[in-house]
Amino acid sequence: MGKIDITLRDIIQEIPPKFVQLLSGKKAKKLLDTSLPEVKERRADFLVELEDGSIFHLELQTLNDKNMPFRMLEYFVLISSKYPDRKIKQMVLYVGEKPLKMKDRIEMENLSFSYKLMDIREISCEELFKSNSITDKILAVLCDVRNPEKYFRGILTELYKLPERERRDYLKKLLNLLTIRSKLVEEFKLEVEKMPITFDRETIENHPFFKDGLKKGKEEGLKEGLEKGKLEAKREDIIKLHRKLKMSAEEIAEVLELPLDFVEMVLKDI
Repeated sequence: MGKIDITLRDIIQEIPPKFVQLLSGKKAKKLLDTSLPEVKERRADFLVELEDGSIFHLELQTLNDKNMPFRMLEYFVLISSKYPDRKIKQMVLYVGEKPLKMKDRIEMENLSFSYKLMDIREISCEELFKSNSITDKILAVLCDVRNPEKYFRGILTELYKLPERERRDYLKKLLNLLTIRSKLVEEFKLEVEKMPITFDRETIENHPFFKDGLKKGKEEGLKEGLEKGKLEAKREDIIKLHRKLKMSAEEIAEVLELPLDFVEMVLKDI
């Protein structure tokens, strides 16, 4: 299971109230056991009892899966066998970056089966962010974020209020979700720079969000070091040309193809 799937499952296990209500049309009552009986155990992404006694089953998809209708049918049978007296609502929520292309039904000669299929970007980011739950606010990053600056300023402000351990945990989850919303990364970085938000060393060293920046920084540092080394190697040449040939700083800079300010600095020190 990918990092995004794990992060999403982890977040929704806290039952983000507004998120569930927007998707199911009802308030969540309690979380149910997601393991389903079979010879090989199957585990649903999210299974919750709603306020009207019905069961809401949610599967989260980061990629288009042509076999999704049959997977959902299998889940339906297993959930029905476990809760035979309950009405079951099923939904596949697509959170991927590419266009949604999955089907929401099976139509065969002896079988007609369907479930709700939805792209998370159909949900208003602003509506989800109004919730008092931090899980709802974090999930909003996957929705239709029309004002990234406002969203990130708001979510970082909320996270800053949390105890350090909680803040660090939710920051990691937010970073994980941003790996599938790459277009928002730069906006996030800009807002982070304005806030007193820090990341722990482990996250900085291991998370993909920082790796490119660290790699770039190392490359730039290496380049800077090499350039500095070349300049230092030229120091003796500068001194020799000045002392033996009485050349001016401008002449030395032109001959050795060096920055004039560096040549002047060397000559000033002798």
